[in-house]
Amino acid sequence: MADEEGSYDSTTVESLNPSDVLEGTLHDYIQTPKKHNIATVADLYDNWTSTYEKDLEDASYQGPAKVSTILSEHCPNKTIKVLDCGAGTGLVGKELYNLGFTNIVGLDISPESLRVAEQKGVYKKLICAEVGKEAMPFNDNEFDALVCSGCILPGHMRPACYREWVRIVKPGGTIAWTMRPCYIQLVKGQEDRFSKDYQEEFHEVMRDLEDSKRWKILHKGSFPGYRENIEGLALVAKVLVM
Repeated sequence: MADEEGSYDSTTVESLNPSDVLEGTLHDYIQTPKKHNIATVADLYDNWTSTYEKDLEDASYQGPAKVSTILSEHCPNKTIKVLDCGAGTGLVGKELYNLGFTNIVGLDISPESLRVAEQKGVYKKLICAEVGKEAMPFNDNEFDALVCSGCILPGHMRPACYREWVRIVKPGGTIAWTMRPCYIQLVKGQEDRFSKDYQEEFHEVMRDLEDSKRWKILHKGSFPGYRENIEGLALVAKVLVM
């Protein structure tokens, strides 16, 4: 893990069991996001690629399937250009492809994860870049839709990135994402995940985009089985004319 100066411990997640990574290593990133930067987060996932998908399967992670199904329900035209934001090893891309989507672009900060995603053969293009501090490497109105699963959490993507999502998705386009609600509200048994700062930013950005008529929230609701015994939050927004 990173120390206060941002250096990285050479210990890899390969020596840890899934619960250690999901509830221990990631928890440190959530609790102390200021300790970490793009390099340490990328290193975490680079070092996790060999067991990442098996670990999430063992944890019954359903975020990718849920967000892909939601997008499919809102977007009957499967030839649209979709950005998988935080693509990782391609779990969402694979689900989208299986649902008939054929024009998928993936973006992630972990180059090793993207190498795994490339092997799935479902992406038109894969880009290694950060989401948050600077403009994403896309033109205005470049995509018809955007999906994101499991990346909106402290130490990873901040809610401020929603403004970039709205910029790169065309008016009339769809944005769908899934996350754990425990980061923005107190959830029994998950109180240590809650972040007041993250909660305030989430509601501020959501409200600002609605008030300025940049997007309209079509759906916001909980669903069971985001992970084993953990509830998820699914959201869908329609981008409005600027």
